[in-house]
Amino acid sequence: MKKEKRWLAGLIFIVSIVLFAISLYFLMGMFAEWKEADDLKQTLTAVYIGGDSGAGSGNETDEIYAQTKESEETDAVVTPGLLALHEENPDCIGWISIEGTMIDYPVMYHPEKENYYLKRNFYGNYSANGSIFLSELCDPETGGNLIIYGHHMSSGAMFAALDNYKKQDFYLEHPEVVFDTLHGTEVYEIIAVFLSPVYTGNDFMYYTFTGAETEEEFDQFINEVMARALYDTGKGASFGDKLLTLSTCEYSQTNGRIVVVAKLIEE
Repeated sequence: MKKEKRWLAGLIFIVSIVLFAISLYFLMGMFAEWKEADDLKQTLTAVYIGGDSGAGSGNETDEIYAQTKESEETDAVVTPGLLALHEENPDCIGWISIEGTMIDYPVMYHPEKENYYLKRNFYGNYSANGSIFLSELCDPETGGNLIIYGHHMSSGAMFAALDNYKKQDFYLEHPEVVFDTLHGTEVYEIIAVFLSPVYTGNDFMYYTFTGAETEEEFDQFINEVMARALYDTGKGASFGDKLLTLSTCEYSQTNGRIVVVAKLIEE
């Protein structure tokens, strides 16, 4: 009996060691991915702030010069760093930030394939963090509602900070979203925050609304948004306003999303 107990205790010990080793392996891999993503973020931020990617010449440089001249002709001021990132990867069409949060990232756009940057980094390589990206349904040039997605990472990266908008106090401290684009910088004020399940078959399909042809269609969308709002921001939107919709996962319900809707107030 004692031998059996010792054998069982030994087996449990060995299994525990194996499980610990496996857990440690996956944990180290997760931290390595986080560090890689953070290092890339710092590199891209340095380019965005510094305005020089150190890459590209010839026709690419001429194209950026032409874009800059076009911006000057329309009185728009395009951030040189954004142009440098666009030169590095033409899928980079903007930079989004919310002051006082970790949301401060390039925005990618690859309309040829659905959710292309969901699990890809700036360079198109696999990344659990993915990238912040504009829906392939949207047109960044003419869209009336720009729908931007990002993962809700447990590290606090990407769009995780959107979860804080469940609290009205956080909204009051962070009421605006800045979207730096290839035409100039746009400032949006948040008008509503809501939670919604997706892909249920009868959910609110906010993720397909890219703009309205009529006032009735626009008002219907805004009414749906406001009916689900977590609190009253005192803000609204009218037909003709340009909208920005930010979406990320929310874990209080199955297939949940937290959605932040904002309208353009300054270009």
